Amino acid sequence: MSNTDALAAAMAALLAAAQNTTAEPPPTPPTLLTVAETAKMLRCGQTLVYAMLKDGRLASVKIGRRRLVRAADVERFINGGGAAA
Repeated sequence: MSNTDALAAAMAALLAAAQNTTAEPPPTPPTLLTVAETAKMLRCGQTLVYAMLKDGRLASVKIGRRRLVRAADVERFINGGGAAA
């Protein structure tokens, strides 16, 4: 086998291996956000988030002692221009 044949075979094997590799899927965004994460997403303070939860502008769920906001509700709030969820 000549150098050219060996090089061609090595390149073919490399290309086949590169085509068989699967890329990692992108990380999925969280579906539930803490009050701190919600405040960061809305670029406001946690006190305002708690006020919006209390008056019904944002919906939340309580799991144990934690108050969590659905990411979809935050997106809906942003897309609605700050209207009630």
